[in-house]
Amino acid sequence: MLHKRWVKISLVVLVIGYLSFAKMFAYKMARCNQDEMICKWPMIRVTISDADQLNFVTQDDVKELLKDKSVCPDGKRLDHIDTDYMENYLRGKSRIKTAECFKTPNGELRIVVTQREPILRVKGMYGDFYVDSERKIMPLSSVFTAYVPIATGYVTKELALGDLGEFALFLRDHSFWNAQIEQIDVAKNGEVTLVPRVGDQLILMGTLENYKEKLDKLYALYVEGFNKIGWNKYKQITLKYEGQVVCTKK
Repeated sequence: MLHKRWVKISLVVLVIGYLSFAKMFAYKMARCNQDEMICKWPMIRVTISDADQLNFVTQDDVKELLKDKSVCPDGKRLDHIDTDYMENYLRGKSRIKTAECFKTPNGELRIVVTQREPILRVKGMYGDFYVDSERKIMPLSSVFTAYVPIATGYVTKELALGDLGEFALFLRDHSFWNAQIEQIDVAKNGEVTLVPRVGDQLILMGTLENYKEKLDKLYALYVEGFNKIGWNKYKQITLKYEGQVVCTKK
């Protein structure tokens, strides 16, 4: 009985060992076959993960970028495609924020891209460009225009990427001000005038110093005052005096 039991155990161990070896061998063969596959354009799948929000980059744009001879995957074996290099190449393009490239078991090359997000358009004395959410300069697009505040006047690149960029981020993250402010005009002395989307009055901010406190005072006026007496009785609202909101009637 003991001898028969050891025979059965040995058979089970052999079967398990054989199945493990067969599985590993099949995996290696499949991997080898995948690596030897030749990449063709129909096998390249591009996804723009934020395409429902922005349209600065399309799938065709990415494929066009990949036609550069330094990175083109078409006609190469999968194991000869350097996905890390491809990611870095795409991230270096002006409208792409992130890129992830990987190969699938069925031999496809997958590329997932996110776009840079503009928070401000500068259209002033020193150029016409976007500032993105990382406060970096982003070029305009000939096919898509972002719905963001426009900064005009004496807007240097230093100001756009500094205090004005910080202010634009604040507007973006505040639902009321994001919907309300259409234009930011910068005077030569650095003082800022805001042009709202609702109402035709101008908002004189003074400098951007303490802008949160200034806008908090104005928000209270909108909620407690203008919603009752109307938005169009005043031509100008001044916030630059400490502790005061000065309204000038039409």
